[in-house]
Amino acid sequence: MSRRHAWTLRARQLYDELVDTPLGQLFVALREVQLRDRALTLAGQAFIALVPLLIVVASWIGSTGGTEVASWLIARFELSGESADAARTLFSRPPSPSGGTTLLGLLILLISVNSFGRALQRTFEAAWRLPHRGSRRALRGALGTGTLIASIAIVAFVTGVSSDLPGGPLLAVPLQLLVAIPCWWVLTRLLLNLRVSWWDCLPGAVLGAVTQVLTGWAGSIYVPMLIERDAARYGVFGVAVALVSWLVVIAFVAVASAVTGAWASRMLVELRADRPAWPR
Repeated sequence: MSRRHAWTLRARQLYDELVDTPLGQLFVALREVQLRDRALTLAGQAFIALVPLLIVVASWIGSTGGTEVASWLIARFELSGESADAARTLFSRPPSPSGGTTLLGLLILLISVNSFGRALQRTFEAAWRLPHRGSRRALRGALGTGTLIASIAIVAFVTGVSSDLPGGPLLAVPLQLLVAIPCWWVLTRLLLNLRVSWWDCLPGAVLGAVTQVLTGWAGSIYVPMLIERDAARYGVFGVAVALVSWLVVIAFVAVASAVTGAWASRMLVELRADRPAWPR
């Protein structure tokens, strides 16, 4: 037997041994879900949905709608100088918008949000190894996506409110988790079309909420540097590049979180099945 063939057999043996371990099963699950491709697709769909959403919201707010959106972005990430000017330019409202533009924006918004919701639902179904079928699947997927958007908005609101309270940084994380965990619990069950029990959805809900809070804190540190760097290089377009880059990071975390939540639920089921009965 050649040395190369022996190394190949040894590597295959180690792989088989790894697959039999809990961490090996998680690795296999991440590979089966095609983490990179699915995360990039989800990030692209999120960006396509985000930009029309901000534009439509700016149109609804009024003549200063773009300024309000830019001001929120600047305040959220503490931008200044060229990066702040680029954000104001990117979200500035075009003069004299017509009703047709608003209707077109609404149509684009509905299509893009629907595409993002379908991609998100397919991600959760793949993580839980469920087929893409079931009655009222589309409706519950849309409700789950809406719950995710609401969770993001409410957590951001809680973060802003807690920062003005005494001991705000200490209160922020518990308050964020208090809001995020129920939202993730509901959206996970809805995205899976009620095919997974509440109890089995709980580990993934806790993990999803924790990763959302941690990603938000990391974003508050990393995104300002990312926007400043890209805005200095590309101007207004750099803000969009920075947002896309951060959405890719969030998408990787979200897909990995969904897969890990499903894996954790399966591990808990196996532990309960192997646990000996209480003595009588």
